[in-house]
Order: sequence, then C-alpha cells, then structure tokens
Amino acid sequence: MTTGVSVRRHAAAADDGSIMLAMLAAIVVAGIVFATLTMVAGGERKTRSDQRYTAAIQGADAGVQDAFVQISRLAPSATTVSLQSAAGVKVGDVTYTWTATRASASAISWSVTSTGTGKFGTSSTTRTVKAMIAQSSLFPMAAFADSTINFNGNNGAVSYPDPGKGIVGTNTTLTLKGTSTSVDGLSLFDTDTAGSTNRCTGTGCPAASTTVYSPQKLDIKTAVSSTGFIVQQLDACQSQTPLTAFVGDTIEARVEPYCFTSFFADTQNFTVTGPANLSAKVFVAGGDVTLGNKNHASVNYDIPSDPTSVRLQIFSTGSTVNVYNQGNVSAAVYAPNAACSGETSNAQTDYWGSMICNTIDNVGGWTFHYDTRLSALGDGTWHIRRYSEP
Repeated sequence: MTTGVSVRRHAAAADDGSIMLAMLAAIVVAGIVFATLTMVAGGERKTRSDQRYTAAIQGADAGVQDAFVQISRLAPSATTVSLQSAAGVKVGDVTYTWTATRASASAISWSVTSTGTGKFGTSSTTRTVKAMIAQSSLFPMAAFADSTINFNGNNGAVSYPDPGKGIVGTNTTLTLKGTSTSVDGLSLFDTDTAGSTNRCTGTGCPAASTTVYSPQKLDIKTAVSSTGFIVQQLDACQSQTPLTAFVGDTIEARVEPYCFTSFFADTQNFTVTGPANLSAKVFVAGGDVTLGNKNHASVNYDIPSDPTSVRLQIFSTGSTVNVYNQGNVSAAVYAPNAACSGETSNAQTDYWGSMICNTIDNVGGWTFHYDTRLSALGDGTWHIRRYSEP
C-alpha cells in the first residue's frame, strides 16, 4: 500500500511540474507574441508617420507648382501683387495651401509660401516650403557686350537713382583704357575661375573686389533666335501688316509694341509723348538704329540727370546701333547682334539707361548712367528659385 501511494505522489508531482512548465512556456510565448505585436504596431505607426511626412512635402511642392502656373498665366501688364490658393486644395490624400506676394505691380519676383498636409487615419503632418518665382532681368547692368567692350579713355559707368551699380559686363573681354576711366564694377560671364583677371585690360579695370564671376554665359542671343521674344514679336507684327522704316522726331508711348524695319530718331531733340506710365516699345527687324541726327542730340532726355529711360525701349535683330558725339541719350537698348558705337565718331556721349549689344566700342568720353529702375524689366520667362524648407 505504501508503495502505491508513493508512486501516485511522484506521478502527481510530475504532473504539477509539467503544468508549471506548460504555463511558463505559455507565458514566454505570450510575451513574444505581445512584443512582436507591439513591434509590428510600432512599425506600422512609424510607417504611417513616414508616409505622412513624405506626403506633406509632396503637397507643399504641389502648391509651389500651382503658384508657378498661376503666376505664369498673368498678363505682362497685370497689376496683381498677391495671389493665393483656395483653402486646402486636395490631391488624393494630401492637401495644400499657398500664398504669393510681390513688392509692386512691376516687380519680377514673387515670394511663395506653401504648406502641405499629409493625413492617414486620424493623424496628420504638415510641412511648409518657401520659394521665389522670378524672371531674369533684361537690363541687369549699365552695358553688356556678348563679344567685346572697348573704352578708349575717359569713360565711366555709374548709376541712378541708386548709386554704386554702374556695372559693365561681357562673355569675353573688356578693354578699359585711360587713367580717368572708372566703372563701379565688372561682371564677367563664362569664366572658368574667379582668377580670370586677364579678361579685363587697361588702367580702368576695377579692383578684384568689385568683379563678379559667373561660370555661365549671359545668353542674349536666344532673343534673336527663331523662338526668341524679339523675333516672335516681329513675326506677330508682320503677320498683320508689312513693316516700314521709322523716321521721326517723336514717338508715342502706348500699350501695343511698335515694329519697324529700321529706326531713325531724326531730330536733335527726340521725345516720347503720351501717358507717363507707358513706354514706347520698339522692335526693329534687321535695320539700323540711329539715335539722334547730329552731334549734341538729345534723345528721350526728359528730366536732366534723371531721365526715364524705360520710356524708350528698343529691341533689334539688326547689326548696328549708332549714337552721335556729345549727346544725351536715354533708352534701354537690347540688340544682341549689333555693333553699338558712334555715327562717324562717338566721343563724349552720356548714355542714360542700359545697352545690351554684341560689341560696344567708343573712342572715349562715354559715360554710362545705369538706370537702376530698369532692373524691374523681366525677360518674360518665370523660373522657380531659392526653394527651401525653413
């Protein structure tokens, strides 16, 4: 009897041990399952968070692109200074909202702030980006030549109404002769290194600290290509009526551009008439541009020492722009194929505004007065720039 009881007790103890082991194993397995489920849930939360984060920046970027489209659709004459999207524009599971502002109706740059929101389930993430949408300036400096600039002495480049911005530039070389030649600074384009000091020769070359180097060319030739804005405007004009030469002593400022085969300001005192807030935009198809008819000519010199050069804008595909001696010429000239020089001679001329040509050459005494207000004239093509997430 005692033996049977002992066997049963040992069997019971073995059963109790097995149960304990089974319970322990169940606890361990449950722990592993719980940890795994927790890890999976955490991973899913992290994945959703990453998805929201990525989606939010995609939404903000979509807002910038939307702003770019809306700004590009504005007419060149539009006076709009602020734009904004509808509240919470939705693209799939992402929404965005943006605002765009510019300093004035004539400004060629917009500041854009765009916020995107990515939402999955009940949680959401927002991200904001800032961008500048801008045009390049058609007239960024006092004088620019695609090929060469040659100042033969007693020349200068200054600026008004903002001083210190009388910059001259080129894609190749400059010669600034004469101890009295002085410019506010240089812009040298298409340069390999910032040490390309041999691009400027002559005693008038400014200090290196006032020279700006750019590895890219300043491309002015595109304007006179088959798809360039000058050629396209001339084509549009010629599709309506044959072009003729302009010879006259006045021209009226207006909204519509003028198109001629050549342009001759045939007077000693050429003026721009019409509304003060408008300009005469003149497009010339291949012929000469001659500003004045004799020495001491005055062209659009409406306010002495502060002429409104923007009132006379000349865009030419021709090969020649001529200016007489000892005159005051106020204009914005954009002639990528032209040799811009003098009519017979070209000394002691004050040129107010900006001159963009293939070559610029004078025998001496020219002073370029860059009208800093011309920097607001854009090339008509908007670009997204300075894109960042604060």
